[in-house]
Amino acid sequence: MAGSNGHRAAGRPVLRKDGSALAGDRREIPGTPEWILASGYLSGAFSLAAKAHGSQRRPSDGRLFLEHVSEVVGLLQRLEFDEELVAVGLLHDSVERGTLGEPELRDAMGNSIAWLVMVLSEDPTIESFEARKAALRAQVAAAGLRAITVFAADKLSDIAGLRRGIDASQDAAEKRMGTSVASMADHYRDSVQMIADVRPGSAFLSALRLELGRLDSLAKAC
Repeated sequence: MAGSNGHRAAGRPVLRKDGSALAGDRREIPGTPEWILASGYLSGAFSLAAKAHGSQRRPSDGRLFLEHVSEVVGLLQRLEFDEELVAVGLLHDSVERGTLGEPELRDAMGNSIAWLVMVLSEDPTIESFEARKAALRAQVAAAGLRAITVFAADKLSDIAGLRRGIDASQDAAEKRMGTSVASMADHYRDSVQMIADVRPGSAFLSALRLELGRLDSLAKAC
């Protein structure tokens, strides 16, 4: 577990309910960052994320979802957050966007990581886009620092991804996303505001504001 500042703590093996180590199931996936391969704990989590996402592509920019996952955890790793939080970053979309079920996630990674991943996951029973995103922001805000930290890194990657999608073709991006660029930009704007309100000391806040400004400028130019 992390220390009081939420940064790096010694990794520990993840055990399934039968006592077998998740790290023993790891696969070396092409493109896996070397720093992940150096940790059995993170290699196991990355393999689980790869299994969940497969060849899935992110709607905003059409890139492989695993590229987004790697982008998010790269942000966390560069600021030396602990391995458990990095594992959450690796798996944050594995249930909401991927094929992993919550019971399988909990069995493989334990209650702490599974709880945080589910906090970072939308409620699919909420039909309205705006209401679903608002509920997500509210549950992340209520969950505390660790959830907000991964959420902030995720949004930093998301905003950059949407900018890439708009730059390539806004119409194509909107078709893939099933919603408008304006709606996504509103969600990102509200997300950054939530982070600023709840965690004004977030390490990602300045970068988020910069990316949001770039997104707004690009959207106005289109």
